[in-house]
Amino acid sequence: MKRCFAVLFVVAIASAAFAQEEEGTGAAKGSQVNTTGKGYSAAYVIEPVSKRVLFEENAHVPLPTASMAKMMTCIVAMEQIQSGQLKLDTPVNVSARASKIGGSQIFAKEGQTFPVQTLLAAIMIRSANDAAEALAEKIGGSAEAFADLMNDKARQLNLKETTFYDPHGLPNSQDPKRINVSSAHDLAIMGMELMKYPLMREYARTPWMAFTNASYTSGLTNPNHMINPKSRDYYADATGIKTGFSAPAGYCITASAKRGEMELVAVVMGARAAGGPESSFEIAARLFNDAFNHWRQVTALKKGTVVGQAAVADGQAKTVAAIASADVKTLVQRGQEGSLNVKFVPGNLTAPVNAGQQAGVIVVNQGGQQIGRVPAVAQTAVAKQPWWKKFWPF
Repeated sequence: MKRCFAVLFVVAIASAAFAQEEEGTGAAKGSQVNTTGKGYSAAYVIEPVSKRVLFEENAHVPLPTASMAKMMTCIVAMEQIQSGQLKLDTPVNVSARASKIGGSQIFAKEGQTFPVQTLLAAIMIRSANDAAEALAEKIGGSAEAFADLMNDKARQLNLKETTFYDPHGLPNSQDPKRINVSSAHDLAIMGMELMKYPLMREYARTPWMAFTNASYTSGLTNPNHMINPKSRDYYADATGIKTGFSAPAGYCITASAKRGEMELVAVVMGARAAGGPESSFEIAARLFNDAFNHWRQVTALKKGTVVGQAAVADGQAKTVAAIASADVKTLVQRGQEGSLNVKFVPGNLTAPVNAGQQAGVIVVNQGGQQIGRVPAVAQTAVAKQPWWKKFWPF
């Protein structure tokens, strides 16, 4: 009986340690926490359409990512699916290493097989480290080789303050220096990239999903309180994306929220509390509220609107009407909507000109600063004039 109690006690202690290690509920004690003196290490808010930055503090400082690294794991996986190298129903075998990874998990056993989609759901909703490890091994052959793919994608996205060593973001007890790092700016770019995939967007806003695995029957519970109506930290406008916690990282979130037509992405790193006013959730909510209250998205120009005339050399017509190729949407501070200036910059056209061919660019300025830009295109075709017209224009 004493031996049984001792075993249970050890298991309980180990479980508590894992809970603290990733997606836990204890107080953050890492050296990176609260470097701004405002309850967080770094913060960033951006509007994805215009790429306008609405708030930033320590936004380009590389800091531990914790589980927010899993956004890149899913981006790489979704690219593999999009290219046909992987399918949602592709079976993935769980290795011994993946089964022992610890932290937040689905308690996968060595030799178990799961389809890719199940692992993606477990990664995005449960933040399951064993699922991330298994999927990484399937795609890369090893977690280390998969980290190379993550870094390759980071370079493609021009993420200069990001380095990955693994697909999950757990602290490395054997080599503490080999820990995933990224900046608030880079994580926001990752979040925007991830949300381009409808499946990832769906999982990002899912508070709970049914899931059973042997004796584990409690389902996939999302640690993102902002999307859970039952949480005190619920934010009605929240749409995702990914949380992270570890002792070195503190409490972190890459969050998204949509109000009306405007969606924002915010990153908070190094918060010191799991819930309440000092949590990453409520800090992100305050940043969202401030942005929504002071900025609005406007359509400065609608697609198809004629913006000017572009000269055509050697054409049967000397000019062609140029129209906006897309809506020109941008952010403006509330009350400053009248300060927008739309300018058409014509290009050099030589006949023949096709309808829809680029005829220049449309630039939206505010206070001398460019805040929007889209191509202008020819509204109609212009045929080339006969050669003899140059000599006999009658």
